[in-house]
Amino acid sequence: MLSAIFLLTIFTSTTYLPYVSADGTGLLGAGTWLYRPTCAHSCRRQIIYSPLVCEGDSSGSHASGSHSHSTSPSTQCFLKNMPFLQTMALCLDEHCGVDHASLADLQRYWEEGHLAKGTLSDSSLPQPVVNYVQALEGAQREAANRTIVALKKGAELNKTMRISQKDFQAMYNYQLSFEWGEIDHGKNSIAITVTTVALPILFSLSALLPYRLIHRVTAIVDQPLYGHKHRVPLFGAGTMPTRGQSLFFAYIVIINLVLMCLPLRTLQPNARIPGEARQALQIIGDRAGVLAAANLVPLLLTSARNNVLLWLTNWSHSTYLLLHRWLGYIVIIQTVVHSVGLLHYFLKYSNHAAESILPYWYWGIISTLAICLIWPLSILPIRQKLYDFFLVTHMVLSILALVGYFLHIWYLYKYNWGYEIWVYIAGAIWFVDRLLRVFRIARNGVRTASVTLLGMESDLLKVEIEGIVAEGHVYLYFPTLTWRFYENHPFSVLASFGSPHQAAASLNEELSQLATVEKSPAMVNTDTSSSPESSIRANSLQSRTAPKVTLLMRPENGQTRTLLEKTRSAGMHLKLPVLVESSYHSQKFGALQHCSTLLAIAGGVGITAILPLAQSFPGPVARLYWGVKHDDIVKGLAPELQQLRRTVSVEVKVGGRFDVQAIVQEEVLAREMGGDIGIVVCGPAEMADEVRMAVGRLAGSSKWGIVFIDEAFSWPRDGKNISIVDLNSIQIVALNLNSSDANAITMAMLTNRGLITNTPADVRIHIALADLNLNNVKVHDASLTRFDVKIGDSIDVNPEQVQ
Repeated sequence: MLSAIFLLTIFTSTTYLPYVSADGTGLLGAGTWLYRPTCAHSCRRQIIYSPLVCEGDSSGSHASGSHSHSTSPSTQCFLKNMPFLQTMALCLDEHCGVDHASLADLQRYWEEGHLAKGTLSDSSLPQPVVNYVQALEGAQREAANRTIVALKKGAELNKTMRISQKDFQAMYNYQLSFEWGEIDHGKNSIAITVTTVALPILFSLSALLPYRLIHRVTAIVDQPLYGHKHRVPLFGAGTMPTRGQSLFFAYIVIINLVLMCLPLRTLQPNARIPGEARQALQIIGDRAGVLAAANLVPLLLTSARNNVLLWLTNWSHSTYLLLHRWLGYIVIIQTVVHSVGLLHYFLKYSNHAAESILPYWYWGIISTLAICLIWPLSILPIRQKLYDFFLVTHMVLSILALVGYFLHIWYLYKYNWGYEIWVYIAGAIWFVDRLLRVFRIARNGVRTASVTLLGMESDLLKVEIEGIVAEGHVYLYFPTLTWRFYENHPFSVLASFGSPHQAAASLNEELSQLATVEKSPAMVNTDTSSSPESSIRANSLQSRTAPKVTLLMRPENGQTRTLLEKTRSAGMHLKLPVLVESSYHSQKFGALQHCSTLLAIAGGVGITAILPLAQSFPGPVARLYWGVKHDDIVKGLAPELQQLRRTVSVEVKVGGRFDVQAIVQEEVLAREMGGDIGIVVCGPAEMADEVRMAVGRLAGSSKWGIVFIDEAFSWPRDGKNISIVDLNSIQIVALNLNSSDANAITMAMLTNRGLITNTPADVRIHIALADLNLNNVKVHDASLTRFDVKIGDSIDVNPEQVQ
């Protein structure tokens, strides 16, 4: 329902564009025009450089901007001054054959206020003292009695004069080519906005085809453009797009580049912009600004939580966020081209000193600076280490850029020509998205969150919220937790209904056989050799209790870390008010409904997105492989595992990794059951990329369709809040150590740095990699990253190893 409201809002905003048909109203290129007929506006533009002498009018200055030629207080002078009126009539008669203007066209121009106001009509003004025919007859009578001389630019207009063919042609070329450029700006901006929004919908229609026909192509385009990494950040700075994403991003880049430069229609000689190069600079500079404004619409749409395209397409939220970043790069580049290009134009060809003190100029500077600052403050390291700072600066700078752009346009053209329409639509998207967030929160009301720590040595929190039903993702607000009441984070819904308290009893006994975890005040030992793979098969419960949303949370920095500390201080259990914004992305698994087999692979807390899917999967066979660092999370989710249907096979590995490529290969090649297979992965980025590569390699060998879904789960580590168990697990996986050696190295490192207290509190120690920095020197012996030799130190985080 909320998505439908969002769609209706966007439809209402955009359908305004093509139905306008007036000068100054609507968007140029969608029914609005500048000069009609062009010859008439060219005549007036040439004449107004000459002062008029009118009784009671002390103004002789008729300077004008690009579009508006109003010269108050001389408005009445234009309507009464006979030399001006007769010169205008004579010019129209002699030169308007170039536009094939009829007598009716010329009379309409004469009567709609253009003589006084210029480009814009104004029906509220009185009519000129003579009509067009009368003014022309007066000029012709004068021509019969004397020679009508040509008007020189700037000379006082105190009698009827002619506009020479040379002067008229130069001004006509300027007016006509300027209108061409402005109309092309509008058409190009519409083309870019519409195709950017519509093409994902068009491409998603391929989902209507049988997967056995398209899965090979899908598997190819789902692979990284280069190399084997998609979810794992490249050099800690960004994400390698898939081939399919790259094709669309390439289209976006190319179409913006081409339409920023083409069509490039120039006319010389030109009264205002002499020279082809100078005119091309002006056209490209202006167009870059218009396209940047138009791109604000898909830019804000793709970042919205209530993005209507998520409802209309089969593209994931992570794909739209990646598209949002690429569109952001384009908007920044176009804004810089607009600002730098026109700065160069005014410095070299125009009056920069006069223009730079005007309000439109400095609001343009403010908007440009705000847009450009967004880029460095949004890079991956900033988002990882200072996420809350990123969110606040991103929003503040975005609003400042929008306001700055609007005022830049308003001070130039008021509400004429439609340049501000893109801000209206982009602003409507931003506002409606946040309004729908409020509706989603209000629908659930204020609830109480019951937060439980899964063990004193654990850093996992189980959050239960009674009285609501949700699926997919929810955003949680804890208004009383810190002063940042507005802060919120997304979490996958583990379950929407509670289970009886005794449900975990029999399962815990079986889980205890999966791993041997010995604990002492100074040691945590995870032994993979004593943690063989095992299957957990559980029957569905006969009944469920009232609605209750269950979430699993691994705290990072900021609000979730504060929640962990307060829960631990409260004795492992805490209740506090919570606002729930739900539900999001619940339709993402719809493509699995026709599959006969489900292969689900989860890592750590990625199980939260997988368990509801495994429970609701309608097919006859579902297999779940779940790898975890230690067994606290397994025991904590025992009730939810107990609810799984008998047809769901579950294998859990504690303290080690599954060979996910072998699992995928066995499922795809050795399966006997017919029908499509759904493969879903949710976990650390490295594991997700391995599954993606395996699917791409094996898709060509499968005679049945493969539906692959990478449920993005990524909370990149920043080298902080690392537990002893994390230190051990990292060394076991990255350095291939056994658990005893890993624990010995961990304890030696912590003892050497004075972090061990020889008390029971040692098991709850959390450190940062910087704590291992001995005497402010990055020490090789404390390495936690396999690639420290190439990187050069042991403190900087390698995301592949520490996620």
